Amino acid sequence: MMKIRINLVLAVCLLSLLLSGTAFAHQDGQILQLGLIRNFGYGGLGKIQGNFTLKVNDPPVDLAEVSFYVDGELQEVVSKAPFQYKFHTSEFEDGEHQMSASGVLEDGSTLGSTTIIKTFLSSDQAWSETQGLIVPLLAGVGVLTLLGLGVPFLLGRKKKFVLGKYGLAGGAVCPRCGLPFSRPSLSPNMLVGKLVRCPHCGKISVLPQAAPSSLQEAERRYAEEESPQIISKGEDDIKKMIEDSRFED
Repeated sequence: MMKIRINLVLAVCLLSLLLSGTAFAHQDGQILQLGLIRNFGYGGLGKIQGNFTLKVNDPPVDLAEVSFYVDGELQEVVSKAPFQYKFHTSEFEDGEHQMSASGVLEDGSTLGSTTIIKTFLSSDQAWSETQGLIVPLLAGVGVLTLLGLGVPFLLGRKKKFVLGKYGLAGGAVCPRCGLPFSRPSLSPNMLVGKLVRCPHCGKISVLPQAAPSSLQEAERRYAEEESPQIISKGEDDIKKMIEDSRFED
C-alpha cells in the first residue's frame, strides 16, 4: 500500500514537471508580437480612424491558432497563416481601446501577446486632427518659400551679373529671354529644380542647373544682344549731335 502511494506521488510530480516544462518552454520570453497596419484612414500620435489590420509578426512555426481580442472581448479566431484580423474603427465606440491576442501551439500550449493601446476616433474627429497637422505644415512651407524667394532677391538686387560666374547652385537659362543667370543658393528646391527669378526679364520659373553647352549658347546670345545695344546707342547720339549742330550759329 505504501509503495502504491509513493508511485502515485512520483507520477503526479512527474506530470507536473512535464506540464510546467512545456509551459516554460513557450512562455519564457516567447509571446506573440502584435503589429497594427493602417489599410486606409488616419493614424497619428496614438490615435486612429479607418480600416486597420491587427496581425502577428513573425509567428512561431508551430503556431496553430490565434484569437484576437479588443478590450478583452473575442473578435475573431484564425486557424491558419497569415494570422491577422481586419477591422474598422467605426465598429467600436470612440475612445481608448486595448488590442491583444492569444495563441495555441500544435502541442496544445498557449501563448500570450503584447498589447496595443490606441484611441479610436470618429471621422469628424479624424478630420479635425488632420487639419491640425496640415495647416501648420502648409504655413511652414509657405514661410520657407517666401524666405527662399525674398532673401535671394533682397541680397541679389545690388549684385551685378557676371558672365560665366554662376556660384554654388550653378547657372540656368531663362525660358523666356534665353539669357543665362546664376541660381541663388537660398532659393527653394522644388525637386525638379530651384524656384528662381530671371534678373534680365523677371520671369519666375522652376529651373534645374543648365548643362555647360546650354550656358555657352546662352552666353553667346547675351554677348550678341549687349553689343548691338551699345552700337545703336552710339549711332543715335551721333545723329542727335548732327541734328543739333544744324541749328547752331
